[in-house]
Amino acid sequence: MKKLINIAIAAASVVAMGSCKKFLNQPPLSQGETSNYYKSGKDMNAAIAGVYSALQTQMLGDGTSKYGGNFNYWGEGRADNFERSGYPNTTITELALNGLTTGNSATDWSGLYQVINRANYCIKYFPRIPALDNTVTPTVLANAMAQVYAVRALSYFYIVRLWGDPVVWTDPYEDISQPSARPRTAAATVLDTVVIADLQKAYGLITKNATPNVYNVGEAAIAAMLADAYMWKKDYPNAVTWIGNVFKAKGPTGAVYTGTSGANLEPISTWKNLFVAPYASVESIWSINWDQAYNGCACLPMGIAKSNSPVSVDSLFKATWRVNTKIDQRLVKSIDTLAGNNHDNIVPKFYNIAGNAVPTGTGAPDAQQYNVYPVMYRLGDIYLLYAEALNKLSDPTNALKYLNYVRVRAGLPAYLATDPAVTGTANLENAILDERHFELFGEGKRWFDLVRTDHVKQVLDPILKIRQVRFGSPATGFDPGPNNGKYLWPLHRDVLTANKIISQNKDY
Repeated sequence: MKKLINIAIAAASVVAMGSCKKFLNQPPLSQGETSNYYKSGKDMNAAIAGVYSALQTQMLGDGTSKYGGNFNYWGEGRADNFERSGYPNTTITELALNGLTTGNSATDWSGLYQVINRANYCIKYFPRIPALDNTVTPTVLANAMAQVYAVRALSYFYIVRLWGDPVVWTDPYEDISQPSARPRTAAATVLDTVVIADLQKAYGLITKNATPNVYNVGEAAIAAMLADAYMWKKDYPNAVTWIGNVFKAKGPTGAVYTGTSGANLEPISTWKNLFVAPYASVESIWSINWDQAYNGCACLPMGIAKSNSPVSVDSLFKATWRVNTKIDQRLVKSIDTLAGNNHDNIVPKFYNIAGNAVPTGTGAPDAQQYNVYPVMYRLGDIYLLYAEALNKLSDPTNALKYLNYVRVRAGLPAYLATDPAVTGTANLENAILDERHFELFGEGKRWFDLVRTDHVKQVLDPILKIRQVRFGSPATGFDPGPNNGKYLWPLHRDVLTANKIISQNKDY
C-alpha cells in the first residue's frame, strides 16, 4: 500500500481536480493530458491509489495537523463517546455541544468531492486501458472498476448521512466552458441511484472467493457497505441478504467469514489485531492504512499524544464502562481506565501499545511514531447489524444469538431470552445499540447508529444538559428541529460560496 500511495502522489496532479470548494476554480484536465494518461496498468494502479489516498486524507487528515481527521469527528463528535477536553479546539467544542456553525471545519464536504472526482476519472477512462495494455485483462479491469465504484459510493453515503441532499457528480469536470454549479439532489434518490447502484455494480465486478488486501475494497467490504446502506433505508430484508453475502466471502487471512458462530470472530486474546495488525485478523473486512513514516502524523483527535489533545473520553461513558473493568475485556484494550484528567484523553485502542495505564506527559508514547489502521468494516460490526435487522424482522431468537456472540467474546455473560433487558423489540434494540457502543467505541459508528435508529434525542438529551451546564450554557438538551432536521449537519460557508445555486440546510 505504501508503494501504491507513493505512485499515487506522483499521479495526483493528473488524477485529481481538487476539492469541491475549489471545484471550480481549478482548471480541469485538458484533452491532451487525459490522452497521455490512463494508458497502462501502471497508470491504473496509480489512479486507484490516488482514490484511496484522497479517502485516507479525508478520514485522518493530511499528516500536518496534530489533531485533524474526520473519521472520528463525523462518526463520534456529536455523540456520547467523546467530549471536549480542557484543551479544546473549535471543532470539538461545537460538536460536543451540538452547536454546529457554518465555519466548523468538520461541516465541509469538499474533501469527499475530491475522492468522488478521482473516482469519476477512473470510471470514465479505465475501460479504454485494455486496448492499450494487454496485461490489463478483463478481470483486472473489473476489479479496478469495482474498487473505484465502491469508494465513490461510500463518499456519497457519508454525504447523504451527514448533510442530506448531495450535489451529484458522476462524470469528471473536464470542460471549463461548462457550468460548474449544480443543484442538490434528494438524498433518498442518491441513496438508491448512486450509492446502492454503484455498490451493486461493484459487487457484480469484484472477483468472488478471493483473499483480499485488507486495505483495499474487496467482496466482503462491498457487501458490508450494501448492508449498511439498506439498514439506513430501513430495508431490513435486503440488509439481511447482503449480510449473508458478507458471510460467503473470504477475509484477509484467506478464511471464509461463515458467520455461523462466535468462533468466526477474532478471539479476545488477540482482539487488538483488528486495530494494529488488521491483515492478520480473521475478523477484518476493510481498514484504512496510515503509515506514519510516509504520511506523517496519524491525526486522530484523541490518542496517546504527549501534549493535551482537544478530545477526551466522555466522563459518563467512561464511568459506566469502568464498572465492568474485571468483566469486559475490551475495556483495558480500548481506553486508559485510570482516573484523572491526564488519562481521560488516552485512547490506546488504535495504537500498538498496552492499554489501561498509559504514561502521560513527557513520559507518554509519541502518537506520531505509530501507524494507525482505522476500521471501516469488520465482522463484529456486521454481527451486531445483523442482530438489529433480525430484531426488526421479528426474529428475536437469532437476533439475541448474534448479540451474544459479541458479548461472550468480550467476557460478558450471554443474555437469556427471559432477561428483562432483552425482552421485547424495543429493549432488545437498546441492548444491541449498547453493545455496539462498547464494541465499536472510537470506530466512527456511534453517531450514525443513533441517527439510523432515531435514538439521538433519547441518548443525547440528558448528556448534553450536563455538558451545557458544565461549560456555562443553558441546559436545553438536544433540539432535533422540525422533522429531525438537526440530525443533519450544516453546509460549510465555503461550500455555499463555491456553489451559489444551492442553499443551506433549513434548520441552520
